[in-house]
Amino acid sequence: MSALYRIEGLEHRYHGRTVLAIEHLIVEANRLTALVGANGSGKSTLLRLLAGLERPTSGTIRFAGGHLNRRCRRRIGWVMQQPYLLRGSALDNVMLGLKFHRLSRRRQRALKALEQVGFAADPHCPVERLSGGERQRVALARCLALEPEVLLLDEPFTHLDGASCRQLETWLDQWVRQGGSVVFSDHDPDRSLALAGRVIALAAGRPVDAPLVNVFTGRCLGQRFHTGRIEIVLPGPCRGGHVAVDPRDIVLSLSSLPSSMRNRFLGKVVGLRVLGDCVRVSVEAGEKFEALITRASCREMGLTLGQPLWVQFKSTAVRVF
Repeated sequence: MSALYRIEGLEHRYHGRTVLAIEHLIVEANRLTALVGANGSGKSTLLRLLAGLERPTSGTIRFAGGHLNRRCRRRIGWVMQQPYLLRGSALDNVMLGLKFHRLSRRRQRALKALEQVGFAADPHCPVERLSGGERQRVALARCLALEPEVLLLDEPFTHLDGASCRQLETWLDQWVRQGGSVVFSDHDPDRSLALAGRVIALAAGRPVDAPLVNVFTGRCLGQRFHTGRIEIVLPGPCRGGHVAVDPRDIVLSLSSLPSSMRNRFLGKVVGLRVLGDCVRVSVEAGEKFEALITRASCREMGLTLGQPLWVQFKSTAVRVF
C-alpha cells in the first residue's frame, strides 16, 4: 500500500511539556487505521496534526507524498469527538461547508451526503432535536459533502448506542472498500482490533509495539516471563517488566492442540462479546486472556459462559517492553 502520511522525527509540546514524540510512522492509504490508547496518550493531538489544524513543534508530516499544507485541507475531512453544529436544520449544517467553499448544487450535494451516512431523520429537523448519533451523522455528512480523500474521526463511537455503532462500523468498512482512507481514535482496543486494518497503540505520546490488550506485569527470568500466576514462554532471553499478546494471535480450542505453540493454558470462558464479524472471548486461565475469533468459529465450538477452553499462542507472538 502507498503511504498516505509519513511522519519523521515528530515532537509536539504544549506549554513546554512533550505530548507527542514519534520518531517514524507511516499511515497507509486506502485503509482503516485505528489509534488506541488511554486518555492523554496523544490520540486527539495526533489527529489534529494529521488534519493540519496544528503544526508540530519539530519534525515533519508529509501527506500523499508532499508537504501537509493549507491546500491539502480540502482533501481531508475532520470530525471532532463532540462536533459543533450551528443553529438551524441538519441540512443547513451540511450545506455550510459547501457554501464556505463556494461550491454549486449545495442542496443536492448535502442531501446525497446525508443519505450516504444513513441519516433517517427529517433533513429540515432542527439540530437541537437530534440524538447524539444523529448529530454525529450530520457532522460526518458535512465532511463527505466536500468529497474528501481521507476521514479523520476523533472517538466517533463515543455517543452512539449499540445499533448505531454497528451501522457506523459497516459504513466505514464500505467507504474504505470504495477507495477512501480513514484514521479514527478509539478507547476500545477490542473494537479497533476487530474493525481496523491496522491499529497504532499510543502510550504517553509514543507508539508502542504491542497491543493494549492482554498486557501482563511481571519479570523476565531467561526465556520465561513470570506474572505471579502463570509462566509465559518468550522467543528468547529478554528484559522488561511487561508482556503483551495480540488477541488475534491467540488460538482457542476445546482440547489441547498438537502444535509447536509453546504457551498453552486451560481455562474457562468468562465473557463473550460480538464485535462486527468477530467475537471477543474472555478466558480466565490463571490470567485473564482476551481473544478475537470469527462468529462462525464461535458457533462451531458452541462457546458458552463457564465452558472449559484452551488458550494457546506461539512464543513469537509475545511482545516484551
